[in-house]
Amino acid sequence: MIAGGSLERDAKLARLATLAGYTPLLMDDTQPADFLLIDLSSETDRLSDTVSRITLYLQTHRSTALIWSKMESLEVIYAALPHGQCHFLVDADDVEAMPVLAGAFGRNSMDRLYDRDQEVEFRSLHRISDELAEFARTLARMADPELKDTIKDKSISFRAAPLGGFQGFPSENSVANDAAAKLSLREIIKLRRLRERFFPPDLFADPAWDILLDLKAAAQEGQRVSVSSLCIAAAVPPTTALRWISAMTESGMVLRRQDPADARRVFIELSAETSAKMDDYFAAISARSSPII
Repeated sequence: MIAGGSLERDAKLARLATLAGYTPLLMDDTQPADFLLIDLSSETDRLSDTVSRITLYLQTHRSTALIWSKMESLEVIYAALPHGQCHFLVDADDVEAMPVLAGAFGRNSMDRLYDRDQEVEFRSLHRISDELAEFARTLARMADPELKDTIKDKSISFRAAPLGGFQGFPSENSVANDAAAKLSLREIIKLRRLRERFFPPDLFADPAWDILLDLKAAAQEGQRVSVSSLCIAAAVPPTTALRWISAMTESGMVLRRQDPADARRVFIELSAETSAKMDDYFAAISARSSPII
């Protein structure tokens, strides 16, 4: 089912659904559907009401939703919608929706990513771009021939990573748990961003590590980290960052905490186990002459 907020947007969402092999129907709260395409980018005055409606629908019918959103409204939307049932496209065009509709939006991949009885497949996040980007560009050209010359090698959702690009942290206990502080995590983060002055940012895209570094630094400083802030810290497009945050939450590496002062917002923090493993990692490298950044 689709809900675009206008007749023009409904028509575009219907076209996307048709290209991806789905039968588009306008959203009806009484009728169950496996998948929803919802554009909240233009919602302003009635955003809370619309989000409440979608939340109730997803909880009732256990559907999966693809949500278009603006960065400025992400906090409210992310906090309200059921975790594990939504994909988010933040400040994104319809081309970026193609790989989600073509593969990552399917029931099998959702079950694989969010099956609590299995280890979250972080490597699958790295593979999605490689497997679907070309198919997405082909579909986009079919949808709008005028895009032929503009759709080339735009990064869609995820960049590929070397084999074994996401490895577990060492499990041994650390005596010097303050090693991370000695290395100055904020300085490490600044040095990582400095590379972008000399090389293309996506060359070194490593959202999982950037997320962990920012959360660890914030914990040391006694600061809370909002979802939108963490998307910025991940140094990748917010759509990509949100998928990593969701996968890392499902794995138990990071935790969602509702803001006690504002139920419309959630904070993200490291789990106790992940924080301890980061201490172990920094303790293991603290004796080296130069830290790994």
